[in-house]
Amino acid sequence: MDGQNGQNMQGSEPREKISYSGPDGIEIEVPIYRAGMPEVFIALKPPNAQPYVMAARDMEAQKIVDFFVAHVQEVEELRVDMLKRFEKSSSEKCRYMTGDVAYVMGRPFQLRVYPLNNTKMKKAARGRATAKYSINQAISLLTLYVVHPRNYDEAKKAFNGYAETVIMRNARSLTSDFAEVLMPGSKVPPVRLRAMRDRWSSDEAGALWLSSDLIPYPPDCLVYVILRELEKKATIPEDEVREHFERILPGWRNAQKLLAERAKPYSNQ
Repeated sequence: MDGQNGQNMQGSEPREKISYSGPDGIEIEVPIYRAGMPEVFIALKPPNAQPYVMAARDMEAQKIVDFFVAHVQEVEELRVDMLKRFEKSSSEKCRYMTGDVAYVMGRPFQLRVYPLNNTKMKKAARGRATAKYSINQAISLLTLYVVHPRNYDEAKKAFNGYAETVIMRNARSLTSDFAEVLMPGSKVPPVRLRAMRDRWSSDEAGALWLSSDLIPYPPDCLVYVILRELEKKATIPEDEVREHFERILPGWRNAQKLLAERAKPYSNQ
């Protein structure tokens, strides 16, 4: 397995990539995309199960290669699931089938669906999620245990429940990290999620409220909204606030534009 160094910007052709030999001996290239985010993860692009890596802009290339090597076997198992799924159907809509891709906070998660023991389903074809699930952040895998749904809206509502769990975990971590920088020594506000009309966030009763409409948007949008709210409470000089803002989220203008236009970020949501 080799790593090729370079620089790229999210949304452009990647200049970094990893290559490895697949189980059939075919050379597989894995593009590396950089973004303003605090994590690294692997995802698969349908319908050809093309693996790619998302990483922080300042993450060392060798660390990205090591991360991929540690998870390459799991990635190959997921590729098999996705390829089988798309041999039967080319639909990219969120239908709760193993091999499908669903977006949570703008991040693509491959679904692996298992029927519950008390369901009459003969196979994990489709269903709505229950309280039992698991998430593998490293390889963007969301495992759902399902029962048969009455309709698509019911299935979508259940999935959004899982999406809220993921976005809240990220939002609380980001808020804690940013508060330490922008308002050192101050109490970190609790983070809450709810449906909101015509706004993305608010500060009420000492809490930072986020709109549930943020769920399908790219990660930079969540970061932007949290930074904007904490900026109001900053205890450091204004020029330092702006420096931290630019450092943490270099692509803030694009996030601002997406949120201002309220564009629908993904057609299959």
